[in-house]
Amino acid sequence: MSPVTEFALLHLTTKPPPHDTNTTNTNPLPTPLRETLTTAMRVQDDWHATAFPNLPSSSADRAAVWFSQVEDPAWLLTTARWPSVAAHWDWIRSAANERVMGELGPSIVAGETVLFHVAGGIFGKGRGGTGDGGLGSLLESPVISVRRIFVKRVDRAAFEAKFEEVRGILEGYARPHLVRFGWREDVEDGEDEDEFVLVCGGDSVDQHFAFAESEGFARYGELRELIARVDLKHYKPLSLE
Repeated sequence: MSPVTEFALLHLTTKPPPHDTNTTNTNPLPTPLRETLTTAMRVQDDWHATAFPNLPSSSADRAAVWFSQVEDPAWLLTTARWPSVAAHWDWIRSAANERVMGELGPSIVAGETVLFHVAGGIFGKGRGGTGDGGLGSLLESPVISVRRIFVKRVDRAAFEAKFEEVRGILEGYARPHLVRFGWREDVEDGEDEDEFVLVCGGDSVDQHFAFAESEGFARYGELRELIARVDLKHYKPLSLE
């Protein structure tokens, strides 16, 4: 089995107040919702430990965390590392998860959850989870950007080659924060596009946007010729305490 990172977007029925985009503070969720999310994470940890007794199962070990979207705080992002896409679906179909979702259900908009899986451990320590030149983890960044980059399948090889050529420009700009990336594993049959997910840590949203004005961006921007479309959102780690 090849590890994957879950990205799940949940739309809240009640919109929290907007963020200050340049501070590390996140608006707290209502106490009942925070308690439900905390319980959900604990139940998932216990289920994972039973299903995969030879793998680390704590939320910290699996980089299982919650984020709040900056652009629209009514959207939450939850991430976690799983042994495979199939392993995550085993959890989704489990009785334990059904109970969790039953408690969470009144707080989220039905039918609007977005779920996808990206190859590798995006939120672990360093690229591939093994360390990256002394850098830490994306979870240590005050803000992350998540770019869902859609590439025509016929352009995938060319995109990969160009990204390898220019990615050092983005990585250099982002330091001491981390840049992580991977291809989506569960693209639907019949699609003519693949999805490349690029996650970048930073101090603020403004810092992310300032990359477009930095030295070297013109060369990095050559990637645009190979991109069909992009969905860009920013997220802040969400404390449930």
